[in-house]
Amino acid sequence: MRNPLLDPNARVVIAHRGNRVAAPENTLVSFGQAVRLGADAIEFDVRVTRDGVPVVIHDADIDRTTDGHGSVESFTFDELRRFDAAARSPQRAGSAIPIPSLEEVLDAFRETPLVIEVKAFTAVDATERMIHRFAAENRVLLGSPETLVMNRLYRSGLSSCASMRDATRLIPIALAGLRPPQPDYHVLSITRRFRGFPIPVLRMAAAARKVGVATHVWTVNDVREATALWSGGISGIVTDDPAAMLRARPR
Repeated sequence: MRNPLLDPNARVVIAHRGNRVAAPENTLVSFGQAVRLGADAIEFDVRVTRDGVPVVIHDADIDRTTDGHGSVESFTFDELRRFDAAARSPQRAGSAIPIPSLEEVLDAFRETPLVIEVKAFTAVDATERMIHRFAAENRVLLGSPETLVMNRLYRSGLSSCASMRDATRLIPIALAGLRPPQPDYHVLSITRRFRGFPIPVLRMAAAARKVGVATHVWTVNDVREATALWSGGISGIVTDDPAAMLRARPR
């Protein structure tokens, strides 16, 4: 079975940290809402605890999203579970929500395609092992902001996004209208602006398509922008508002 996230001709809606506009990010509640809305995939971040358990949280510390303080890697998994992952969320409602483990997410969403951002090198091996344990190889896409992590993931045999370095290298090739060499990555995942500079996403997508590579753009919450990107050949929209993107998607 071909991974649906790799199809250059698809128009996938990828829920960024779940249904983030309505639920606390990177929680089972948020992921469940996104899946029920009909999102094609969910995107989330993985770090590792002091005792080696891969957990789903974006930041290196727990201060922004929970009622605790300190780095993720300074806690054991049991210690981390005592904090409320929704404590600082404007969408918080009801009882406390724990930070989920990667195991829980893979167990809860056994058929949903997953975009996993591995935030640190220390989390790579544990993430790979868990993916293989749940036989999720054909429905995951791995990425990372760290070049060291991406170089490791390129060798994993799992589908991966372009590293930031490789995405940057594609820009002059795309602007020149040339065909790029066959890459090590499977998906080009890019943003429209980076550190204030515009990124030629449609030109890059056209270049990537020449070698069978899909392009996903993050994070898009404006319907008009999403429609223009789809019309320009973008394969995937990563969004905080999957319901709005699903309504706007070309049929």
